[in-house]
Amino acid sequence: MIKKVAAVIIKNDCILSVSKKKAPNFYMLPGGKYEGTENDIEALSRELREELNVTISKMEFFGDYEDISMLENEKLFLRTYITEINGEPYPDNEIHNVKWIPIHANCNTEIGSGIAKFVIPKLRGEF
Repeated sequence: MIKKVAAVIIKNDCILSVSKKKAPNFYMLPGGKYEGTENDIEALSRELREELNVTISKMEFFGDYEDISMLENEKLFLRTYITEINGEPYPDNEIHNVKWIPIHANCNTEIGSGIAKFVIPKLRGEF
């Protein structure tokens, strides 16, 4: 099982998503795998710094989600946090693009299941 931590960053009723260089047409939450003995805060801080050149100002637990990873075809455990950041996100490292997805938009096949099946429905109060 792949274990990851991800940020749910909201601005103007939109969720920040990223696409990776190895899959530029699929958008997912920013974040990634834990390294060594990192806890959630350490892993998410490192990932956001590496991917988007931002730092965390506040984070609050949002929920856990399980599915099959769209990039690695393995079971995925995703721990998510509502996250406030310092700085303006811009892609770095393995990130291809940054995109703001409206919370009330219809989800399409380009949006990862963590956003489409978990984050957006939960923010809309659908479960």
